[in-house]
Amino acid sequence: MVEDHRGGELSPGAREWFATPGSFTSLGSHKLELTGRSSGELVEQVVAAVQNLLIYDVVAEPFYGVTLSAAAADEVNLRPVADILDRVLALDPRPLTAPRAPEHRVAARCHNYAKTTVAFLRAHGVPARSRCGFGACFRPGWFEDHWVAEYWNDDTRRWVMVDAQLDETWRRMLGYEGNWLDITPDEFVTAGRAWQGWRSGTADASRYGFSGIDEHGAHWIAGNLRLDTTALHKIEMLPWDVWGAGWEPHQDPPEDLSIFDTLAALTADPDAHLDEIHDRCATDPRVHMPGTVFNVLRQREEQVAT
Repeated sequence: MVEDHRGGELSPGAREWFATPGSFTSLGSHKLELTGRSSGELVEQVVAAVQNLLIYDVVAEPFYGVTLSAAAADEVNLRPVADILDRVLALDPRPLTAPRAPEHRVAARCHNYAKTTVAFLRAHGVPARSRCGFGACFRPGWFEDHWVAEYWNDDTRRWVMVDAQLDETWRRMLGYEGNWLDITPDEFVTAGRAWQGWRSGTADASRYGFSGIDEHGAHWIAGNLRLDTTALHKIEMLPWDVWGAGWEPHQDPPEDLSIFDTLAALTADPDAHLDEIHDRCATDPRVHMPGTVFNVLRQREEQVAT
């Protein structure tokens, strides 16, 4: 199923939920001054600001000529956006809209770009949410682990996906000719759609994963589906946080995959299923983030406050 709310309406409950910050998307004491009036104008300004504040750690040197220290590279593990902005201003205390050289930006990955975009939009009353899934523009024929932001455009009355990671440098290096402010469902596949494709036999799970560590498969789709569900519950976790339902790459899938079938159906149309998403995230131990997760990147268990 392809999410497409063109010509639809956003319910008051969904609007209120997605237009207000959660624990990880509060700006704290920070502000981003914007001049746009429509949601589209605000999004354009927000994405430009995010691209000016963050630098993708893995390609910092080859793309931007910046060598990150170990401490700077570890910033990709920052969870609350307020903490990210604290670090931004520690590097450069000027307003968040002031131009910053790449060496004065905070190390990030796709989830940081998405989450910071969402936080800025919510701070200006625009319904927005992080989505976890797979990007198709990074390696032809493959679907790479990826996050984007999604916002409700009142003019077109639909959810629109934006990819703040795709700044001018990324677009040039990828030869990307699409619209990073309106990503298509072919360019970004939500985890739920990927799961339904695998289950129906129309998608090859071995093409979904992360080429950076040469790991792909249905287990990766399942993990991203759990992350996408909790993000819709406004608990935006790190891509390498592990808890709850799932299985290791060397293991066969469990016989009972019904929980993932359910999550895929719920996340295909989150607005219609918000109550059940909240219920699953709050009470189902296979989905509920318990406060302690395993951070694969740091190879340790971590306490996560929400």
